[in-house]
Amino acid sequence: MAKGFSATTVKSWFQYRCERKVRYELSSDEELASVPIVKDIREQSWAILGKKFEDGIVEALGSAVLKPRRDEKILSETLSAAFLRGLRPERYAAQVNLFPKNTPTFLQDTGLFLNRNISDLLRIDPSISHPGSSELTIIDIKATRRATAFHKTQVAFYVRVLEEVIREMKIPRLAVSDHGEIWRIAEHSTAESSDYEAERFALTPYLRLVDDFCANVLPDIAKKKLGNGIDETFFHLYFKCEQCSYLEHCRRSISPEKDPATRDVSAVAGLTHEAKRTLNKHRISRIGQLATAEGLSRTPGLSWSLSKRAPLLVTRAKSLAGNKVLRTEDEHTYLMPGKIDCALIISVDHDPVDERIAALGYTRIENGNPVRSPSIVIPKTGSLADERKALIAVLGELILDLTQIDDHNLAVEEGRSQAEPLYAHIFLYEPSEAITLQAAIGRHLDSDAIRNGLLHLVRLFPPEDVVPEPEFRGVHHLPATALRNVIEQLFALPVAVSYDLRQVSQAALGSDGNVYAPEPDFERPFSSLLSIEVIRGLREKAQKAPSRDAIVKDVTSRLMATQGLIAWLVEEDRRATKNGAPLLRLAKRPFRFQASFDPLNAIDLDVLLACELLENRAGLLEALVNLAKPFQRRRDAGRSLAKLRRDREFKGGQWGSRRFLFQIPSESRDAELTAGDMDLILHNDAPDLRLNPALWQDISCRIVDLDPPLPSHQICVEIRKQALDSQTFQALLDRTADDGWFIDKAFFDVNSQRAASFISYLGQEASA
Repeated sequence: MAKGFSATTVKSWFQYRCERKVRYELSSDEELASVPIVKDIREQSWAILGKKFEDGIVEALGSAVLKPRRDEKILSETLSAAFLRGLRPERYAAQVNLFPKNTPTFLQDTGLFLNRNISDLLRIDPSISHPGSSELTIIDIKATRRATAFHKTQVAFYVRVLEEVIREMKIPRLAVSDHGEIWRIAEHSTAESSDYEAERFALTPYLRLVDDFCANVLPDIAKKKLGNGIDETFFHLYFKCEQCSYLEHCRRSISPEKDPATRDVSAVAGLTHEAKRTLNKHRISRIGQLATAEGLSRTPGLSWSLSKRAPLLVTRAKSLAGNKVLRTEDEHTYLMPGKIDCALIISVDHDPVDERIAALGYTRIENGNPVRSPSIVIPKTGSLADERKALIAVLGELILDLTQIDDHNLAVEEGRSQAEPLYAHIFLYEPSEAITLQAAIGRHLDSDAIRNGLLHLVRLFPPEDVVPEPEFRGVHHLPATALRNVIEQLFALPVAVSYDLRQVSQAALGSDGNVYAPEPDFERPFSSLLSIEVIRGLREKAQKAPSRDAIVKDVTSRLMATQGLIAWLVEEDRRATKNGAPLLRLAKRPFRFQASFDPLNAIDLDVLLACELLENRAGLLEALVNLAKPFQRRRDAGRSLAKLRRDREFKGGQWGSRRFLFQIPSESRDAELTAGDMDLILHNDAPDLRLNPALWQDISCRIVDLDPPLPSHQICVEIRKQALDSQTFQALLDRTADDGWFIDKAFFDVNSQRAASFISYLGQEASA
């Protein structure tokens, strides 16, 4: 029975934390065949790219690197020994097989042994700390822009093996460096280049992780039995599994061809590894079992997180078991408006290798119909220049549309037009698309066009100094929505593992709707964004890669499917509203740009202003998104003290302030709000208060630690005089029931406006 492993197994554990994957990698082909387990042996595109990137760097080092002979893939034992003993002139050695002859000390009594461990590069230098000695540094070459923890644990494992080799060879005055290096893609280059940046890191914390894994985790995994009809390994399917060679084997357990009730519980979207372990301990391993576990949240031994999410997971299991769309416990959402005349839909695909945008799509839908053909740009390369062109083209069109809508609504306001005002809202499907877009914009703040676009995007929010005029009351300032969040909050759908666009559109819209039905080259198990195979195939001009036209068609299909889901949600809201219970409660005015900023003459100051304002609005948007969620979600995430009972009030510690004592229900006692938080609001959960930043100053509060301390079921907050005397807070006192109080984290940024004013002042001085 094989139980050999290499550094790849170590990296695999820290990357995926999958017991099954590690156990399978410890097994021989014969052992896997007896289960049976079929492994996908096709070489992944990211592995091919990594080899090309590594070869390019080694080739660029030229004569400074000792390489294997032409007919060999690894450095011979003779050449490796000569290099380690300092008998070679080269500073580097490539493809060194680190293979001690005896069982390493860190594997004694485990029953495990080492396979080949081939390091990308070794570097030998004179030791600085010990004159007359030499020091070896292990270098791992990765075709990525970010060195991750699992990359570093792989280097740490190489260090442990190299130490064993040096000990066996009894080489005097040779030590391994306490730092490792990851050579990765240079920031302003691409994966096709041999330009790299060296990321040096301390090995100590990663050595501890490796030591614990080899001593405690790996031996236990190796004991799991495999055989004919026997597989004791624990597994859980989630988005990272897409890269695994054993994916198809594991997917059989959740196959739609199985009886829905007998499918593995991994199929339930939102279930974590630890939650599945806990469910298994309670003999819940199938969808049918979870679907009938009505009292799961009250089961002893459940983690806090699982107990809070249990009702949602049970509802999702019911949806899968019955193959039907169900409503969740959430009655409504404040993440999306019910009235949308203009839906401005964006799609963003990301190249995880180059860390650049791979495709950018945009369409404007007005009253259910596209205004024009979608704008879709696919950067020619992974360069910053091509990414910048894509951003300018697509976001420029978005800003032009926003400007036209703003002009239209201004004309209506001023009586120059008799047309109806337009309600506009920006949509993406995945929250990750917004993060990708934000990061891309941040890479191009040296561009005049990007900076100008940023200042327009900042104008989607109300200015800090806006007076809470009557027309702003009852208005919620949330300019964009990640549609997936809305659907996950309101509906349980019969989808497996993930609420990706393909599965969601097909489940919600059915065969008659505008569903996303990708071509085979574009279909992914748990995501609808472009795969790395498609992206790298295009970038590297692979022979069988999908064409640009095919990618444009796929992006267009996703934009239209997103529109289909928007229309579906609006129709569901219309039906619910007829029954007196609307689903989409985000209240918006007809679209208008909310603020304006004078451009600065000095480019550097313009960048500073854009960054300052963008950071401020990003923080505001994050707070609004959190506050738009129902109080149960905010409370369970530790961000809200909900359903507080007002006890008494007394004089505060500042002039004119008052302190209020509240009783905390048991469900809210785990909230992570403290006296150090300076951005808290006290309210009655009315959306017109919590979703209107213009009113937050009127309901601001701070938690006060009294002496002696209060018991855990009580909390004291202080309200300053300015807020206390406001009409908003007085109305709150009059209308709020004793047990209807909430404390939430909002967003107060006292520095951004000051910084922006100072930057503007500098700009005026520079232009004087």
